[in-house]
Formats: sequence, C-alpha cells, structure tokens
Amino acid sequence: MIREAARTLVPSNARHALHSEMSMLRTRGVRDFARWNALLIDAAARERLARGRYRVLSEEQLIASRRSDTVFIYGSGASLNDITPAEWTHMAQHDTFGFTAFIYQKWIRVGYHLIRGGIEGSLVWRAYAEEFCGSLNQNKNFDDTILILQGEYFAMFANQILGYKLVRPDTRIFRYQTARGDGPPTRSFAEGIRHTLGTLCDSVNVAACMGWKHIVLAGVDLYDSRYYWLPPDKTIGVDARGLMVPKDINVRGQRPDQAHNTARNGMVVLMGEWRAYLEREQGIALSVLNPRSLLAEVMPIYRVDANA
Repeated sequence: MIREAARTLVPSNARHALHSEMSMLRTRGVRDFARWNALLIDAAARERLARGRYRVLSEEQLIASRRSDTVFIYGSGASLNDITPAEWTHMAQHDTFGFTAFIYQKWIRVGYHLIRGGIEGSLVWRAYAEEFCGSLNQNKNFDDTILILQGEYFAMFANQILGYKLVRPDTRIFRYQTARGDGPPTRSFAEGIRHTLGTLCDSVNVAACMGWKHIVLAGVDLYDSRYYWLPPDKTIGVDARGLMVPKDINVRGQRPDQAHNTARNGMVVLMGEWRAYLEREQGIALSVLNPRSLLAEVMPIYRVDANA
C-alpha cells in the first residue's frame, strides 16, 4: 500500500533518481556511490558553463532540419560490412541517423547521431570519452551532424563530453529528457523519450517524434554480438583504462556468435509491438534492412531495389 501511494505521489523522474541512487549504493558500496555522485555534479556543472560553446537547437529547429520522409537508423552490427555501394548510395538520398558506435564508420554522411551513455557501469570515463569524441570530431562523415543527446542530470556521459569541451565547438546539439518506465514510444519530446531496453528505443522514439513516416533499421542484427569495426571472431570488451577493445567474451559473458544482450532481454518482441503501435497510431512504417536480422521476424524487410 505504501509503495503504491509513493508511486502516485512522487513523479517518475524523482522515483528514478531515488532508485538509481539506492541501486548504486547497494551494489557498488559507499566509495563508488560517493565517486558517482561527484562525477554527476561535476559533469552537470561543467555542461552548464560550456553550453554557449555549442549551437543548441529547439525542437522546432530540429524537426525543420529533416529533408526526407524516410530515415535510416544505423546500429553497429557486423552486417553493415555487407551493405553494397549501391545500397549506401540509395540511403544517402534520404536522412541518416546513427547511434552510439556508428561514429567509427566511413561509408556515409550522417545527418543525426544519438548519444546516451558511455561504458556501462564504469566510473573510469575520461579515456573512453576522449577516444569517442576524437573519432567523432575527425570523421568527415560527421562534419555537419546534429548530435542528439540525453539532456538531464543523470546524463553523465553526455554532460561530460560537452562540459569538458570534447565535442567540436559550434556543433549543433539537441538535448532530450527520458520518459521513465515501460510503454509505447511517446508522441512528442515534451513527453520525454522512451529508453526501455536500450538506445535503439531512444533512436526509434526520436525518429517518430521528428515526423519521419518510414523508419528503416540498418546494422541492428541481434543474432550475434559482433560489431562492424572489429574482427569477425571478436566482440567488445573493456580494458583497465576504460577503453573498448576486441575480446573473445564481452562483459556479459557472451561470445561473438551468441545473441546480443538486448535480444535476450526482449528487444525483438518490444520492437514488434512498437512497429504495430507506430503504424496504427501515427501511420509510421518501421522496417529492417538486414533480412537475417532477428527483427525480420516482427517487421517488414526494406528492399532497396523496390524503393529506388
């Protein structure tokens, strides 16, 4: 009864904040709890002071930047290596939207890139942040990219890379709030953006809020834990410096040939539900480029030759 009353009286973001604080204290201990909070405060304060370094877009400016009714959203699956030059040329005629580690690619200019977190669970952040932003800043395919970043107090990584001035000055950025809890994709940025099972959810929800009528997922394979920039027999690990490195087993104990963590957590079912919801409620089509992707079980396959 008390728990249900608290859910009613306390806003969801406040409940999330309390849950995050208690979870860190319980699982990591007093020392890491103190370090984590110090990092949060430092990042938030620095981001506030550095905000004038970037061109912060309004929702209206972000939506007005669209140039097509179709957007291609890029994950980091190894199937990206199988996309043909003709297919890349076709996709370049539409809007392009990367998230997380798509920054390492050399195939296509990117209109939008979503950044949420760094190395999951790590308090050793600086080396990875510098490597990540160095790759982003030096990649010519991201010269005019709009960065879409989580934009709240708990957005530690986003606040760090902006606050420590690791992102190229004058970059166009848009910050979004998170819609806490399970549910369908939200209909507006004012409602927040649903995170749920991973950053793929953020990306699809942002695309829906921006008004694209056809969302195509590329490099979202889920049947394995391989990544496009790594050797085919490796997956992602983390070294003592906090940097991503090729490993035989990832941090969750999975081999490269084993299903991706988000697939194990229910991403395929969730994306099937989101596809049906977006089509029914907003007239938005959600499809997948890779016919072998596990998502092909729950949504149509996008055929480049049929859409040329």
